[in-house]
Amino acid sequence: MKERFALIISVGILFILVASTWWAADYAQRAVDIDPPSRLTHEPDNWAKTLVLLRTNQQGQVFQRLEGDLMEHFPDDDSYEILKPRAFVLRPQNPLIIATSRTATIYENGDRIVMHGDAVILRMGDQERAPLNFRSDELTMLVKQDITYTDLPATAVSGRSRMSGVGMRYNNASQTLDVQKSTDVDIAAKDSRNNSEPAQKAKP
Repeated sequence: MKERFALIISVGILFILVASTWWAADYAQRAVDIDPPSRLTHEPDNWAKTLVLLRTNQQGQVFQRLEGDLMEHFPDDDSYEILKPRAFVLRPQNPLIIATSRTATIYENGDRIVMHGDAVILRMGDQERAPLNFRSDELTMLVKQDITYTDLPATAVSGRSRMSGVGMRYNNASQTLDVQKSTDVDIAAKDSRNNSEPAQKAKP
């Protein structure tokens, strides 16, 4: 009888021990965050110096060249920031575009480039048109569409023509420059041919 009672006591103690251990483990798991979610902050996770990036089309032709002194990648928005960028858009059917600024941010795998600080877009000239100098404090390049725009004050100069305004959009494929709000327009006669609204749109 005594041995049976001792066995029951031992089993009871063992059960209490197992139950308390399970409770303690479950409480600790719920109370302590063992694997907290990673925090995505706008901090670089890798970088490169003195870089040259080339993008090619399906035929292997280079249509975009990007140079810079320093590039950093930010994982929170998958963007790249470049110091002293120099961007070239090379499309056989469109004039060559060269863009420079103090810094630039690259989004969407290079399809959208935002040029910051003394941003200048130079459209090279040809036999029909003088070079176009399009500048603002910030310019956004849509590489696939070959379009550059800004919502800030900007100035565009081509030959003897000059246009200043707030909000400009230059389409390199059609070679047209649209102005949302013009403040100063001086378009030479030869640059405004076939253009009925030179204050709002011009073919520089």
